[in-house]
Amino acid sequence: MLSIVFGIMLMGFLIGMPVAFIMGIAALSYFIAEPFIPNTMVPLRMVVGAESYSLMAIPLYMLAGNIMNKMGLTDRIFKFTRSLVGHFTGGTAYVNILASFIFSGMSGSALADASGIGAVLIKAMKKEGYDSEFAAAVTGASATIGPIFPPSIPMVLIGSVAGISIGRLFIGGVIPGVLLAVYMSVVVYVLAKRRNYPKSERATFNQFWSDFREAFPALTTPVIILTGILGGLFTPTEAGVVAVVYSLIISTFVYKETKLSALFAMLVKTGKDTARIMIIVSGAYALAWVLSRERIGLVLTDTITTISSEPAVVLLLIIAAFLVAGCFINPSANIIIFVPLLMPLVNSVGIDPVQFGVIAALSLMVGLVTPPLGLSMFIVCDIANISVLQFSKGMFWFFVALAAVILTMVFFPILVTFLPNLLM
Repeated sequence: MLSIVFGIMLMGFLIGMPVAFIMGIAALSYFIAEPFIPNTMVPLRMVVGAESYSLMAIPLYMLAGNIMNKMGLTDRIFKFTRSLVGHFTGGTAYVNILASFIFSGMSGSALADASGIGAVLIKAMKKEGYDSEFAAAVTGASATIGPIFPPSIPMVLIGSVAGISIGRLFIGGVIPGVLLAVYMSVVVYVLAKRRNYPKSERATFNQFWSDFREAFPALTTPVIILTGILGGLFTPTEAGVVAVVYSLIISTFVYKETKLSALFAMLVKTGKDTARIMIIVSGAYALAWVLSRERIGLVLTDTITTISSEPAVVLLLIIAAFLVAGCFINPSANIIIFVPLLMPLVNSVGIDPVQFGVIAALSLMVGLVTPPLGLSMFIVCDIANISVLQFSKGMFWFFVALAAVILTMVFFPILVTFLPNLLM
């Protein structure tokens, strides 16, 4: 049966069919080939998979990110970070990373980060004399911080399908998110010195203070979200509502930039983006049910444990598989299909579920900046007007930084588990 399923999936990839349709048709073929299972199981599994309280957080964080992108918050974050680090050699590249880090605490999405920050900073970097491929690469790489530093849409998915506390996953992503920013800043430092990239004038104290005051309401968003979750005031899903309401309040009453026409357009965009994600989620749930029924998880556990039962080795094998799968399949689909299948293996060798969840999120996010189907890659290439090949060349050292963070989490799991164990 599985040979039919995998054959249909391979054919779908070869002819360029959308991933959601590939998974749905592959799952349907299994039910058709199995005479004792009614075909109504396909829509049933799709509906049951998408009908989750935790998944309600996805459109909420996406809407909060869209509001902050369109209502002037991104520009204010850019000005503040420029006043803070713009005077270093390669200053605007540091601004790019720091702005992405701050914005990641609001949207939870790499694509929102790449499009929002990228639209502002790639243009600014090219105007200042940076190479186009470097500007695109640092934007694409820094956007991967979005799904790691809380809140995180991929971690919502991971928590919902694997039964891991979403709050613990959020807190577990704090230190790795900081490490991503630090490692990427090291890459920028080396390249900026070697290539003699420009720097801006040091901001005066009055200018810095003015930019800080302008950005402060936006900077408090991740603080409010994390404090509320840790304090038990609201769940990660309810935190999405808080993020939307708070972003509307500061854009309307503080920045006074809310327009009904723009708000309606943002609601429409959020609806469309949510529909794209949820149709992938639905198809992935149907296919995941098929693979679960065929006991693929047990087969994977037996196969990998015959190679090694050492947690670090198992994680490295899983990471390698995620990196390959991420090049061809949407991260949301990968999470729903593979994470539940791997949980028996994770538990059997003693890997901490939170460590696994954070590593899985980052490993799959690398696929967003990897040919041939990386969505963040296409966004920044379009903004910078460069080819995928140019982007890939510019990304080389940032790939090294991403790999270094993943390996750090593998061999030093306490960096992921310390804060969740301490605070929750």
